[in-house]
Amino acid sequence: MRAEGLATAVECDNNKVLLPLPPPTKRTDSPLRSAVPNFSRPSLAKKLNLEMPVVETQPAKKQKHQVSMPAMRNPCRAANVRRWDGSTRTYSDWDGLRRDDELWFPNGDCLVHFYSKGHSRRGPSLRVPFDSLKQAQCAPLFDLCLANLISEPNTDSRVRSCRSNLSGSSSAYFSSPNGAKYELYIPCPEDTPREEAFAYHLTTRNFFAWMFGKPLVGSRLGKSLVDLLERMTLFRDDEVDNVQDFTTYLEASGYLDFGNCPDYALSTLSFAEHFRLRDLWIDAFAHCVGMNENLCLSPEFPAISRVTKALITRAYLEMDLHIGRASRGITNFLEDDLSTSYLGLAEGARTHLDRFRSFLHSYYVNKFGYWPPQQGSAFPKSLYLSMYYEFSKLYSYLADTENVDIIQKAASGGICVLQNVEAFDGRHKYDPLPYQLPLLPEYQSPEKRSQPQKGLRARRISYRSSKKDPKVDAQAALAGATNYGDPSLISCPLVQEYAQFERELSLSPEEKVSIADARKVRWLLIYGVVQMLISVTRAPPEVRDTEGPSYPLCCLTAGTPPWAFSSGSALTSPAESPKASSSSSLEHSDEPEEPESRPQSHISIHPDCETDNYFANIPFNRRANTDPTCCTYRPYIIHQKESPPPKTL
Repeated sequence: MRAEGLATAVECDNNKVLLPLPPPTKRTDSPLRSAVPNFSRPSLAKKLNLEMPVVETQPAKKQKHQVSMPAMRNPCRAANVRRWDGSTRTYSDWDGLRRDDELWFPNGDCLVHFYSKGHSRRGPSLRVPFDSLKQAQCAPLFDLCLANLISEPNTDSRVRSCRSNLSGSSSAYFSSPNGAKYELYIPCPEDTPREEAFAYHLTTRNFFAWMFGKPLVGSRLGKSLVDLLERMTLFRDDEVDNVQDFTTYLEASGYLDFGNCPDYALSTLSFAEHFRLRDLWIDAFAHCVGMNENLCLSPEFPAISRVTKALITRAYLEMDLHIGRASRGITNFLEDDLSTSYLGLAEGARTHLDRFRSFLHSYYVNKFGYWPPQQGSAFPKSLYLSMYYEFSKLYSYLADTENVDIIQKAASGGICVLQNVEAFDGRHKYDPLPYQLPLLPEYQSPEKRSQPQKGLRARRISYRSSKKDPKVDAQAALAGATNYGDPSLISCPLVQEYAQFERELSLSPEEKVSIADARKVRWLLIYGVVQMLISVTRAPPEVRDTEGPSYPLCCLTAGTPPWAFSSGSALTSPAESPKASSSSSLEHSDEPEEPESRPQSHISIHPDCETDNYFANIPFNRRANTDPTCCTYRPYIIHQKESPPPKTL
């Protein structure tokens, strides 16, 4: 019944009692109900287009016996394994440990399992020819695998059968319907954690990749190289040279092509430092110095030791300062090195030196369109190489390469070329070039002939020769004092322009200087520029690829490697390298020279060729020492000039 004042019947002691109902309330009169909707009703919330409120609750306490999450079923993805292709210099994700298609040869007769026999049902991961294992001299590998088989029950007959197969028998170890004759089980050591066991199997796979010339896999290339060489030492005979075989594999696979590839350079640097391979370390170190600004972007950089990182930074700063000084000297053609502070020249010779600089400046303006390069911009390596090619040709065009007495050439009077050249090399710590003196024209101007000589010759010469122009004689003397017989030198554009410059100079001389002294002045500038270009273009002798990279490789290697010149390397020494003589001016010996090992040069600093015994104290050599291991320069020793003996009456 629905009416006002109605009562509800309640049974109480078997009697019905009517209780009054509360007065009815209107829903529209309650503002609280209209303002706070009932969000527990999804239909109402959806109708009002409202979001369900989020109720914050305290997190539940962790149970004591909480079930842990299962490990990833694919460890390759967890370890971020990559395949490093040295031929294309690329890498890609790799997931082929269960079965590697690159090492699954259809004609292979040996199945390789990465577990002990009976411990897994995964099946083989590799299929390789069994003869290749014999040729690789892997007897210790078979012994280790046989030890694992011996530990299983009832395997004596199988072990004997495997040993007979290794000795050359034709009986099969395990016959299978797919054509395989042998099964090789290579498990990881016992009680090995999951991550280490996975890395162990990757190294085992890389061992077979080395055997068949396939790319390596791993999370880091440097660690993969170290682990692989250690595994080769474990799996191969003691008589083989694992370092040489492994280095040959790295070079054939492209892993030693460091040019513009920080990953390969850093990984090889870490590998060479681990095994103390000096030549390989310096090769990778030079490339790391040249690519110093990009090393931090490589995943191999964190694995480099702090000492090696400091050596790379120091060598990079030294190389940058050296290139900056050499660039300034090459740009202004040795204005500072051949200034009055280092080279004393007469006014005519100094004027001629400036004229020769103007000639070189005009030549490079016509060649490049401008000179010098913009201030603040780095010289490209191609510019250095181009200038080195031309100046080296010009140096060979004027060098005195004949086997003549150097004392007689040096004592020809005028400017002493030998003393100034040696001072320049000693100041910059350069090794001397093979030829230190130029070819000099044999010509004497008529003004320097004495009057009695003129009269005597005038009586003997004919009328035709008396009308011969002296300028033509000077031009012929200059042209004759060159190595014009070499076609490779004449084809150089700078040599051709220089020959034209000397012809014009002989026809219209502007400075009061002899043609011989003018040749000496020009030689000093050419010699110095060639030395500076060598210092910025030549790499250490251990570097194999010097032309491919676009960055400089002229770093100093003094104080390296970090293990202080250990002799434990199995690679070739610098003295046996065919390129040992190419960059001897870059590294200087830190060992003190014994007083008795080399006689010291006692040179009196006087005007050019003033005394008779000036050249008596100089141990002249026709050719400079080009041995890269001998980089110690003899210091100049100033001594008192000996007084001449008293004259006897």
